[in-house]
This record gives sequence, C-alpha cells and structure tokens, in this order.
Amino acid sequence: MKQYPLKSSPLLVFGLCALVLALPSTLLRAQNSPSTVFQNAPSPIPQQSPAKAFFMDVLFFKGDRDSTQRVDIFTVVPYTTLSFMKKDGVYLGDYYLTITLKDATTGKDLQTIRKERPLKEDRIEATLGATAAFDNMQTSFMIAPGSYTVIAEVEDILSKRTVSMQRSFKALQVDAMQFAMSSVMLASAITPNGDRFGITPYLSDDVSPLTQDGFYVFFETYNAFGPGLDSADFVCEVLDEKNNRLTMSRRTRYNVAAPRDQHYLGIKLPPQMQLGNYTLRVLALRANDTTQKFQDRDVIAASARTIRLEWKGLGWLTMLKGEELNRAVRQMRYVAQAGEITTIQNGTNEEEKQKRFYEYWQRLDPTPKTLRNEAFEEYYQRIDYANRNFRTMGAGEGWASDMGMIYTIFGQPQYTRDVRRDGRILWSWVYPTFAREFVFVDFTGFGSDFRLSSGMPFEKYRYRR
Repeated sequence: MKQYPLKSSPLLVFGLCALVLALPSTLLRAQNSPSTVFQNAPSPIPQQSPAKAFFMDVLFFKGDRDSTQRVDIFTVVPYTTLSFMKKDGVYLGDYYLTITLKDATTGKDLQTIRKERPLKEDRIEATLGATAAFDNMQTSFMIAPGSYTVIAEVEDILSKRTVSMQRSFKALQVDAMQFAMSSVMLASAITPNGDRFGITPYLSDDVSPLTQDGFYVFFETYNAFGPGLDSADFVCEVLDEKNNRLTMSRRTRYNVAAPRDQHYLGIKLPPQMQLGNYTLRVLALRANDTTQKFQDRDVIAASARTIRLEWKGLGWLTMLKGEELNRAVRQMRYVAQAGEITTIQNGTNEEEKQKRFYEYWQRLDPTPKTLRNEAFEEYYQRIDYANRNFRTMGAGEGWASDMGMIYTIFGQPQYTRDVRRDGRILWSWVYPTFAREFVFVDFTGFGSDFRLSSGMPFEKYRYRR
C-alpha cells in the first residue's frame, strides 16, 4: 500500500488503497450542541454531476502560523470516469484537475491550483473499472478565518467531458479557543506503530461496507490551556435526523497536554440501524469521570460530520423494507425473469419477500465466501446512475428509460458518437466487448427524450468482472 505523509504532523503516516472508493464525504456542524462546544468542522454541501464521477473529501487542521487553518482537499478519480486510448501497446489517459478556493461572501477567486494528471495502464481491464483503479491527489490551502467554497473540476482531455463538485464551509479562528478539534477523518483501519499511525482513510460518508467490523475516527486536538489541561476523555456518538443518540463508543482518556496532538477512536454501528443519513460527532469531555455518563457542561469541544447507510454489501439485502423493497424488486427487470420477480412479490409477508430477495441475489454473488456481493452492488449502482442521468418525460424514472435499460445491462459504453439528422440527435453507444451497438434518437429535438431505434437487447445483466 502506498504511503502518503499527512502534512499536519510527522506522527501520522497516511495510506490510501483501492478498496476505499465510495461516495463523497460530507462534514456537518452538530445540531443542538451546548454553547461550550467549538464547532470547527464546517458544513459543506456536495454538488456533483454526473453522480459519483469522482470523490472529494475536505478536512481542516490548525495551521502552523497564528490565525490560520490548513484545508486539505483529497480527490479520487476512478478510471471509469476517464477515456483511454491505445498507443504503442499501452492505454493512455489524461485529465486536468483544477481546485479553486473562493470567498463565499464575495464569490471572488482566492487561489487556484491546476495540474495535469497523465495516466498509463498496460491492461484494458483496468481502464474499464475491472480492477477498481483510480488516481488520487491531495491539495492544501492555508486560509484565514472566514467563509469559503472549494470547487474541484475534473476535465477529461480525450472526451472533453468536465465534471465538478463544490463544498462551502466556514473556517473558525482556532487560536481564539482554549481547546479545539480538527475535522473528523473516517478510517477503515488504523495501525499504531510506535509514535506513528498507519491509517487507511475512508473517503466516503457511506459507511455501509464498514458495518461488519466497525471503523475508526481520526482527529487532532489543539490545547491553549497548557499545563492546566493535561488530559481529556473522548467519545464518538451517532445521532439520527431528530438528534437522538443511536450508539456511542467507549469513553477513552487521552493525554492532550501538547499544543497539538493526534487521536483516534473505534466505533461499531448497531445492526438495527436503518438506511439513511446520520450525524457522527466526536466529543471532548472533562476528565472527571470513568463512566459513560456525562452532562452537557462536561463537553469542552466537538467536531462532527455526516455518515449514511446505503444499499451496499450483502448484509443490507435483508434491510430493505416497505416501498424501498418493492422498488428494488421492480428494478430487477433487467437481471431477473418475470417469473422470478413475481415469486418475490408474492411473498406472504414482508419478511418472506426479504428472504426471497436475499436468496435471489445470493445465487448471483460471485464471491459467496465474502461479506460483499459485487453483483448486487454493481447492479444497483447502475440503477442509481441511470436514475440520475437518464430520466425522460415518457419513462419517468431513469432506470426505466431506454438509455437506463442499456446502461444497466451493459454498463458504460466504451465508445459513443452523436450526429444530427433531419433536426434530430442520434446518439450511438458502442460495446466492442459484446459486439453490440445501440442507437438512440432524440424525439423531442432538445436532447431530453432519447429512445432506442435499433439493436433491442436480448441479454440480461450479468456480472462479468
């Protein structure tokens, strides 16, 4: 695993591996917190099109100079987002990554970093996503207290496609606080090694793949008290959308006498948690008790972010309920036969439907001895992408459109081309691997309702990696 030094301190070794690819992470101010809580983990709202084209996390740490913070922007660009061309026996890709820091109040550009990222792969499978290959980059800005927006833009040089994501946040003046905390980083693994940490960061707020074994939160503390505060207790809690606490980590005491120090906590989510959005919050408490109980007045600092649970992993196959389950069964149209769908729908109760749904996808699991079901994950990721990108006036939901159907069955086309004919747009998707080509015609003339004009598929979805 490659190692990357985290610039905040020589104590930390920062590692990133291909297994942590997921959705973008979001930081969030905690709600209904006591007035003594310093909320220096801001609330950026991600904006991205198309969905999941690349991933970004924004983390905040105290700067080396007074009245400054360092903002670290981590970007991960999957190869499936990019186009590659074969030259001299290898596959070449190239893109520009532009990171812009704006003043959120005035809209003025403050700093811009633009870098070209050339890529080279020996195997075509890697360029098509079979190995989950990606390119990653860390960018840092030093900023004064204020309100900011970070915009990340990925420009694929070969296809000329550009996708972007932005987050807005407020940087507080940490030096004005007697005790404060950095942003919270999620990690799938932390390995202590003397005075260093080996960290595998998890660049996503969808923690579904981590529910079996739990995960870690990493953060820094900043102490201006000096000898007056030599230790503090820390807990990590998860709150629902109504601010009810669902679970909490073990109360752990750390030495915080240093002006800057690094800590981590482990937490495991309860199995009964439903799909949805949650707030994860790390609290620093006065070290005056050894029990799990504490009062609001014991909280001296806090940092928070959002997490969520999606449909990923075998464990979630039996968590779908009500209309979510019914919708997921209807969406099986491109993988299951009509009789198989009817069998699931005819379950005598919801528990029986869940069982039949689970058993169907278990049969398709390419790695039945692992916790993940890659076929299930890939299929519903394609459904989700289709819903976000191929919604039409005629079909309604994107997965039910002609483009949604082809994308769900075959995935991203390797080549596309579009032409105008008789005032209409024709869009061709080419799949050399399957020796298939599909042509869509825009019946509105405005690029909003593409329908299949030739090459009706006879195949069903099949996991092929």
